[in-house]
Amino acid sequence: MLYLVPFIFGIVLEIYISNNSSVTCVFFVTIICLLSFSFLSKRISLLFNDYPLLFNLIIIFLFFMGGMVLVQFHTKSNYENYFKNYKNSKSLHRVQIIKPIRIKTKSIQCEVEVLELINNDSSFSVNGRALLYLEKNFESLALLQGDIIEFKTKWNNVNPPKNPGQFNYQRYLKFHHIYNQSFLESSSWKIVQRNIYNPFTFSNICRNYFLNLIKKSGVQGDQFAVVSALSLGYKDELSSQLKHSYSSAGAMHVLAVSGLHVGIVYGLLNFILGVLFPLKRMIVLKSIVILIFLWMYALLAGLSPSILRATIMVSFVIVGITINRDSSIYNNIAASAFLLLFLNPYIIMQVGFQLSYLAVLGILYYQPKIYKVLKFRNYFVNKIWIITSVSLAAQLATFPVSLLYFHQFPVYFIFSNLIVIPAAFIVLVSVLSLLVFQFFNPLYLLIGNLINHILYYVNLVVKFIDKSPFSLIEGVSISILETYLIFFLIISATLALNSRKFIFIDCFLFFLLIIGFIDLNESVGLKLKREIVVYNSSKSIAINLYFNGNHVFIADSALFNNDAQMLFNVKHHWFDLDVKETTYLRTKDLSTIGIVNDSVPIIEFNIEESSGFDYFFRFLNPNDSLVNSHEILLISGREKLNYKFLIKHFSKNKWIGCSDLSSSQQRKLIGITNENNIDYEDANENAYIFNL
Repeated sequence: MLYLVPFIFGIVLEIYISNNSSVTCVFFVTIICLLSFSFLSKRISLLFNDYPLLFNLIIIFLFFMGGMVLVQFHTKSNYENYFKNYKNSKSLHRVQIIKPIRIKTKSIQCEVEVLELINNDSSFSVNGRALLYLEKNFESLALLQGDIIEFKTKWNNVNPPKNPGQFNYQRYLKFHHIYNQSFLESSSWKIVQRNIYNPFTFSNICRNYFLNLIKKSGVQGDQFAVVSALSLGYKDELSSQLKHSYSSAGAMHVLAVSGLHVGIVYGLLNFILGVLFPLKRMIVLKSIVILIFLWMYALLAGLSPSILRATIMVSFVIVGITINRDSSIYNNIAASAFLLLFLNPYIIMQVGFQLSYLAVLGILYYQPKIYKVLKFRNYFVNKIWIITSVSLAAQLATFPVSLLYFHQFPVYFIFSNLIVIPAAFIVLVSVLSLLVFQFFNPLYLLIGNLINHILYYVNLVVKFIDKSPFSLIEGVSISILETYLIFFLIISATLALNSRKFIFIDCFLFFLLIIGFIDLNESVGLKLKREIVVYNSSKSIAINLYFNGNHVFIADSALFNNDAQMLFNVKHHWFDLDVKETTYLRTKDLSTIGIVNDSVPIIEFNIEESSGFDYFFRFLNPNDSLVNSHEILLISGREKLNYKFLIKHFSKNKWIGCSDLSSSQQRKLIGITNENNIDYEDANENAYIFNL
């Protein structure tokens, strides 16, 4: 555990600085060689015995450097045979699908590893990953992880976020070694190989068989969507509304096959085999059987990253306990994390990895302490308290990361977990029993009916909690620094309660003071902020006006009513601005508005009817009353534009093209503004931000 921390710090540092320097690798190898020489000459024992602190510092530094070198080794774009180094767009690409396909509304998303580029009679072995979007049809829907396909294409770069505060999909893909993407029509690709002996391909076949088995048992609708996610990690059937309900209720973790599900399977197997093999000397045999069944379940669940992560973690714990019953479970978990990071250091940037290990550590450390606070003699009340203490422990360890990434906190997570965790146990056992009783039709259909009814009522409860007053605290925005400070606050509070020493109380108050200072500084800065944003918003108009704490949002009705688009394009920026109250104005209802500061209008917003459906911002200087300080013309594409009118009256103004402009209108405006030396910005490319 001691050496895992510097190893992680080395990985994270190299990922963020992207050093890619051979000096780091040479320095690391040099130190290893010197230590090896010292070991061979028996001087290492003198260093260890005479200077143990220095020796440990050297080892810690080596793990830190090792993390940096490992990232460089796993960064595919560092290699000469990276596929994008070959510029010939006419090359035939041979790629392998490396993850289960994802079904989108109009396409099939595939994450691929580029294996080979073929030009005429020559071919080049290459490496690198990319995203493919295939036209949705029967052939693309039938693709499996491990399949190899061929095509010709021109790769496009993954664009950075176009709006402030928006999810950085480019950075997310970078952490998965993906920098390029392409769309292929059905006629432009073909499958050339399917190897059913590939473990991932075979796993996908097993999972698809199991999904069909569940569906044939009578499970349908939202119940099928939940059971397929809960038992096999297949989330493509989940609607956005259902995801939101589970997220708001604090029960989203049951829809991702992870430690909870593997733990349930392990507990069930451990109980059954404990009855069959009661003797202590049979622990090795029992452990082997458990490991075999756990990995069979992982195979059925598609060998997804989350199930692999959880199975490896539990496997290390089982092996550690079997070999040495006195071994620290923390060391076993650290060993599993070290293995996963060694295989792929970029996994440290995945939210699932962070939440999984934090939840496990939180449950191991805090759950026994929380459980001891209250004692219940009643069996059922005690079981309820056990589930509650587990939920509290996991939430305590993970909520800072959840706030950082998801900007929300589910208030009623304790109550939802009292329902969903027992239900997840029953449903998971029932789903596994479908495999056993699939040839005994009456019992098979009875089990399917049981799953359908249980999940129907679970979904009702989850939706009820989601719709309950104050069920979700939204809009919480914290920085990475604040996330670390909250963790330091939790750790110092824990140490203070355990040791009763004033130094840890002082640390707790110190971190609390820093967090309070940062929050106060942000609040003062936001109160003084004066900002106008014209968002990039998928062929819609979206304008944000933020003046000294006053907030006005102007948008099309279509965008207003689309919660997913609002969250993706706009609301994360509001979270950063700490927006509490918003005045909504629809463009169709808009005539003229003014925002007033000390009885002086500082902004006027008008529709210029004579030029088409155009918007005109006039920013006024509060100190000089009606003297114009800035004037901006917002150009919409709703109606045919009167370009001559615009040039005659607004050629001195800055022009901003809204996101509802068509491609032809964009080209026309770019040409006109270039010819007339007009300052022009296009919100279709990036959001326009104006700070007064």
